[in-house]
Amino acid sequence: MSNQIRRFCLLACAVGLLFPAAYAQAAISTASETLWAAVRPPVPLFHHGVRSSYILEQSQPQSSPLSPASGGSAPPRQGGKPLQNPKHIFLVVPSYDVTYFHNAPPLRPEEKFEEFKEDTYDPVGLTFSAFEALVLEHSSKDGFCGYGSEIGGYSKCFGSALLDANVSGFFGDYLFSTWLHQDPRYFRLGPPASVPRRIVYALSRVVFTRSDVSRRRVLDTSQLGGTLLAGVVSNLYYPKSDRGLGLTMSRIAIDLGATAGFNLEAEFWQDIKSKIWKPHYNQP
Repeated sequence: MSNQIRRFCLLACAVGLLFPAAYAQAAISTASETLWAAVRPPVPLFHHGVRSSYILEQSQPQSSPLSPASGGSAPPRQGGKPLQNPKHIFLVVPSYDVTYFHNAPPLRPEEKFEEFKEDTYDPVGLTFSAFEALVLEHSSKDGFCGYGSEIGGYSKCFGSALLDANVSGFFGDYLFSTWLHQDPRYFRLGPPASVPRRIVYALSRVVFTRSDVSRRRVLDTSQLGGTLLAGVVSNLYYPKSDRGLGLTMSRIAIDLGATAGFNLEAEFWQDIKSKIWKPHYNQP
């Protein structure tokens, strides 16, 4: 792929970052409606003889599945206090796709897009990613991600990471999960399950998820497909030294490993937080 196309990709990313937040929010909301109208599956759909979750959800109350009242059950509790879904793990990692409500109904397609948008463009998460690229992605040999040591190299490095997140999140969390009727969220197992069981459960959710139709465990082809696609597409804008089949497979493996790490953080963050702020959580 030509240098002009790679520069265009990075420039588009940089423009998106510099766009004022208020206008960006309005633009994203408008784009989401237009995008959903373009990719929305035809109605009615049938999935193994069962009408798709999108059709079934039209008759359901329009309450948010992330609210404590969703799923028709009482909110989960820990330390005597009701739990709320986390927005950030360790205060900086966006976790809008994590839910503590086991019986939460399937997300509607527009809710899946909203979740992708919140996770990808969360201001705290973007700031953390920018700091991470500045500190962890620099080497004295080839600078930031192989782009050089100047500010331009750092901008390209950060832009590449953001493009990776956009491709993986858009296709894995939204488009594929909508078409394949799969839930993109991580459902925390939590106590009273044992710690070993929770670890195994968290790691297994790298390759398994919940079906929107049957609500049973299925192979997470949506997330795996998004990860694979992001790894392949990254060859369009990564430095020549970081392209090729072997390096692409390495990036995919790293992405899956990062997903496993995130799942473990999502599973045990509430336990860690309750220990840090123990007096607060022990209040009735």
